[in-house]
Amino acid sequence: MGDTVGLELPEIINLADQMDEKINNKSITEILLGERSKSLIKQGMCNLDRRGDEILNTRIKSIKSRGKWIFLEFENGLFLLLGEIIGKFHYHEYEKDLPTNYHVLFQFNDGTFLTFQSSLYAFLLVLTEQQLQDHKYAGNIGPSPVDEEFTYHYFDDFISKYNNRAIKGVLNLQGELSGLGNAYINDILYKAKIHPKSKISALTDDQKNELYNIITETMNTAIDKSGSVKEEDLFGKKGNYVRLADENVKKLKCERCGSQMEKINVLGSSSYICPRCQKL
Repeated sequence: MGDTVGLELPEIINLADQMDEKINNKSITEILLGERSKSLIKQGMCNLDRRGDEILNTRIKSIKSRGKWIFLEFENGLFLLLGEIIGKFHYHEYEKDLPTNYHVLFQFNDGTFLTFQSSLYAFLLVLTEQQLQDHKYAGNIGPSPVDEEFTYHYFDDFISKYNNRAIKGVLNLQGELSGLGNAYINDILYKAKIHPKSKISALTDDQKNELYNIITETMNTAIDKSGSVKEEDLFGKKGNYVRLADENVKKLKCERCGSQMEKINVLGSSSYICPRCQKL
């Protein structure tokens, strides 16, 4: 089994757009929690067992995304937060198409359904607007690489605050730069020829500038391609973005120099590098 990664900015944007098209303006008439949802509830990541009733039979007013989060706002002022998702959300037109096993099932007033099947975890929380703002993660989301405020000046300012930290960890600070995770960070650093353990202080101005351009270019490309080939959209269709540095390293040679790619552990997660191009 390969490394488990979650949905990142390209997949979240695509999923939120599809949800906006398919379930916005509908109301949820029933929420069913599968046996396997108990682990999410126990971890404090899901409160649908206690608060699911509060969003029943009230119209979904808007569906928006930011970073790795999707926000469903209801007409009664409550929100359903879906975030840090490692798993699949699928839309079903007919009851006969429902999977046998699921963590959560939402039924809508027109007889359609949305199911969630977790591969590891995800947040599914009903919150008030104030509770959303106070949430440790969902209430602290920085600009994403496709937001207007993500300028080079912003990028340079924020990474410079973490001069003594490794670049990989800094790019994953969701309160500063949202939407990036292990999968796309590995590709970005490979393209930029930067070792994931490199300290911010070791980067030249030219490297920072190139890194900024690679981040925005990679994210826009992946969004245009509807996300990764390893993740599914609302209809079970995989994206078209093929990762350059992933768990297939044993088969991969660096496209620049021909060296065998390597897998290393950085900050508790897997990184895939070219040992020649990405020297520390």
